[in-house]
Amino acid sequence: MLAGIVPTATAAPRATVFVAPIDLFDTAADQRPAVVADQRLWLHEAAARIRADLDRAGPVKAVGTVETRARMAPINDDYDHPSTCPECLATAARKAHARFLFVGTLHRVSDLIVYLKGYLLDLRSGRELMGRTFEVKSDDHIMLDRVADRMATAIERHLPH
Repeated sequence: MLAGIVPTATAAPRATVFVAPIDLFDTAADQRPAVVADQRLWLHEAAARIRADLDRAGPVKAVGTVETRARMAPINDDYDHPSTCPECLATAARKAHARFLFVGTLHRVSDLIVYLKGYLLDLRSGRELMGRTFEVKSDDHIMLDRVADRMATAIERHLPH
């Protein structure tokens, strides 16, 4: 009865991406507590959304949020901005067994102009595979979620196949 079943090929391992916490660069300087709390919430949600988008895409596996937090814990006290310690982030990504590192920054110019900037690094070669900036014309969750989705798509497109 089992003689007619053909074994299927083993699926190729998925490329693993470490999505570092997204940093905020706020030149609008709106420090109202509700605004700051909303921004911090979105920064957390954006990184989680990018991870989820990458996982759903198929060929890519993002290091999970819990694993990311665990790997970032030893450097959280020293972590001011991704550009200040790229090697710290690369080390955290390698410890999580990731092949690629994504680092993003949300640059808030005003309530109406926001940029999501990001780069993708190949941890084996040290080569930057992608540097992208997306402009958002509104500082609201729907528009910010859309730009996080676009960044995930850009990451996937720039990974070597």
